[in-house]
Amino acid sequence: MTGSRCVVCGYARLPQATAAAQVYQMLTIAALIDKRTDVIEKASVTLVTPVGRDFVEQLLAGIHIFNDADQFLAELEANYGGGAQKAIRQAYRDLCERYLELKRAGADLEPGPAYE
Repeated sequence: MTGSRCVVCGYARLPQATAAAQVYQMLTIAALIDKRTDVIEKASVTLVTPVGRDFVEQLLAGIHIFNDADQFLAELEANYGGGAQKAIRQAYRDLCERYLELKRAGADLEPGPAYE
């Protein structure tokens, strides 16, 4: 892989009873990730409400995509009461899987023990 950063997206189906499902069928988390450190520099989430969107994006910004996963998911569970919580969790897991595939495809960026 060339470059030190990449954009990876994770997807999950939204529950029909959420506001986001009225606009989008799928929830997307897009993350700009530093491939050298595996830290999410910036994130974007397709939630409709600015408060919910900002909250999740701020939780994601600055975390190590793998090492801080449990912390992110625990914070989300404890502090996000929206109907899209399950979709956010699934989209995050999908994001991690897609990023790991991207890292494994790059010969110069082999995953370390934390990913296995």
